Amino acid sequence: MDVLTDVLSALRLRSSLYCRSELGAPWGLHFLPMTSAVFHVLYHGGGFLCLPGETTLRPLAEGDVVMLPRGEAHTLLSTPDAPLFRDLRLDQWGECALMRWSDQPTSVVLCGACEVEQQSGHPLLALLPRVIHIPQGESGPLAGILSLMASEAESTRPGKELVLRRLADILFIQILRHWVATQGATTRGWLAALRDEQIGQALGLIHHDPAHPWTVEALASAVALSRAAFAARFTRLVGEPPLHYLTGWRMRTAAQLLQEQRLGVAEVAQRVGYGSEVAFSKAFKRIVGVAPGAYRRGQHT
Repeated sequence: MDVLTDVLSALRLRSSLYCRSELGAPWGLHFLPMTSAVFHVLYHGGGFLCLPGETTLRPLAEGDVVMLPRGEAHTLLSTPDAPLFRDLRLDQWGECALMRWSDQPTSVVLCGACEVEQQSGHPLLALLPRVIHIPQGESGPLAGILSLMASEAESTRPGKELVLRRLADILFIQILRHWVATQGATTRGWLAALRDEQIGQALGLIHHDPAHPWTVEALASAVALSRAAFAARFTRLVGEPPLHYLTGWRMRTAAQLLQEQRLGVAEVAQRVGYGSEVAFSKAFKRIVGVAPGAYRRGQHT
């Protein structure tokens, strides 16, 4: 599970938006797609979730949490035939908005969005379903976070926006942890690789020391497999060859070092296993999309 911790730590949540909506029945909210992950909490009252291409509404009970990892278009409704406010965006009201749609509200919906930098190729995000639905009875530690968010939205204390952004970030991570714990065991791909004794051990070696000059032979030997058997099993479970995964993880590690620790390009190159700054810069730009110096200055694609 140390590998999972590494991967969750590598999620760079660049911004969070938050909105508390008080609605009077019947109500319907149609949201346009966003580039960020979106979550909703039916804090008071129940309803339904509708996704494009689905003919059946997904029922939601009071206290349920839903997250759309890819931020696709969707609709929340109090009843299947409720009138809609169409083409809404969570960011159209600014950050940490309190929206009172009715003088006699029957429902309270907490909404938020978390933008994750460099989603492409992230081993966990690629496995997530269209919707993660956590019923109220399974919310566990989420309940305390949601209570704080609801309370903070009503407050007028200084720093309210910062607190709500941080709570939204924590909620995002907790939703992912819940999904891994409850659904991840049946998922193929990278999570299945973590559960495989030998491939999971190899992933741990890569994450523990990405700067080591790993070769396929060295990783295979470390987990007591032949080179051919290791390469085939790793590629089948992880979805890419060992050295491709190694390079990708090195670049994610480098991205953190560049932005969070503000290290120079040459030092970062050395820390992730590159003796040549030029070779590192080429690899970083190929995978991340911008040169490391530009990334360090906040110029992301």
